[in-house]
Amino acid sequence: MAEELRFFLRTALYSAVIAAIYWFASYETAGTVLLVFVVLAAGLAVTVPALLVPVARGGPWHVAGIVNRLLGFEEDRGPAHDQPLTAGLEPIPSSSPWPLLGGVAALLLALGIVFGPWLLAPGIVLIAITGFGWLVQLDPAG
Repeated sequence: MAEELRFFLRTALYSAVIAAIYWFASYETAGTVLLVFVVLAAGLAVTVPALLVPVARGGPWHVAGIVNRLLGFEEDRGPAHDQPLTAGLEPIPSSSPWPLLGGVAALLLALGIVFGPWLLAPGIVLIAITGFGWLVQLDPAG
């Protein structure tokens, strides 16, 4: 499992401890709920890739395997880990407009929730176009 996912796991655990301390120290509901949502968001950032990556690679789905990868016991490091200087350069990905359009679509969605469907509808259309364009760009045959 990538170090980025372990970062989100540590963030979720830290936020859970802070939420518990905050609740018992203040008994304040709003702040505790916000901290719990931080735990849930960081936890989803870990669990969704941990569940979907083995299935996408065609491998079996085992709870013990997922836990071992989260803890760093089963990590395929590849040849670059053994001898990093002999691995060569990785190709640099080409530029893409899709992250920028995805940000604009997310902005339209958020503003549409606040101000009404006249911004929500274009946001939904733009997020669909962005998702499709991004996935087509990732296809090595296309």
